[in-house]
Amino acid sequence: MLRVSPQKNRRWLELRILIVYTTRYGTTERAVELAKRLFEEEGHEVEVREVKENPSPRGYDLVVMSAPVYRDGPHWDLTDWISEHREELEEIPKAFFLVAMHLAGSVFMGKLHGGIAYSQPLIEAFEVPPFYGTLIGGEIDVERLSDEDRRKMRRFYAVLGEKLESKSLYREEDVKAFVRRTLLYYDWFGKHFRRGEVDKAKDFDFMEKVREMEARLDAEG
Repeated sequence: MLRVSPQKNRRWLELRILIVYTTRYGTTERAVELAKRLFEEEGHEVEVREVKENPSPRGYDLVVMSAPVYRDGPHWDLTDWISEHREELEEIPKAFFLVAMHLAGSVFMGKLHGGIAYSQPLIEAFEVPPFYGTLIGGEIDVERLSDEDRRKMRRFYAVLGEKLESKSLYREEDVKAFVRRTLLYYDWFGKHFRRGEVDKAKDFDFMEKVREMEARLDAEG
C-alpha cells in the first residue's frame, strides 16, 4: 500500500521497495547498499535481500534488481530468481541496474554487444518489462579473480584489443542518478508497469512532462 512520505517537500508517495541482488566480488553489493541509503533518505521503506535467500517479491510497491554482468547478460543467479517468481513480478513495477565493465557497447558482426544490450534478458523475461534500467561501472582487481574468471576476462579484453588489468569504473554518481530517475519515472509512468495497468502508461506525454518541469524551474528562479 502506498503511504504519504513523512519527509518534507517530497513529490512522491512513500514506497515499500525490495532490492534483490547477487554479487561476485562486492561491487554490486556496494552499489546496492548506497541505493538503499538513498531511497531511505527520500522517505521510502527498503528491504535488501540476496537472491540466494530466495525472497518473495509479493507485497512490495517496487522491485529493484541488480547483478554483475557475466556471459553477456545478468548473472544467472538473478535470472534464475526471476524465472521462479515471474508471475508475482508481473504484478509489480520493476527497475534494475547491472554492473559491467563494457559500458559503451559496440556493434560486432552486425549485432549489438555489450552496453545496455546486456540487459536484454531482463526485458525479454517479462510480459510487462521493467520501466527503467541502466548500467553502472564495475571494478576489476586481477589479484582477486578466480583462475576461471581471470581466463575469461583475459579472453574478453583480448577481443576488445585491450589488456586485462585492475581498474575501476564504479562511480557513486551513477548510483545516485539511478535512484533519482527510478523515483521520477515511477511517479511519471512506472507505477502503471504492472499486469492489467500498463495500458495506462501509453498516454504518457514525455514532452508535456518536460514543459511542466521547465515551468516549475522557471517559477523557482
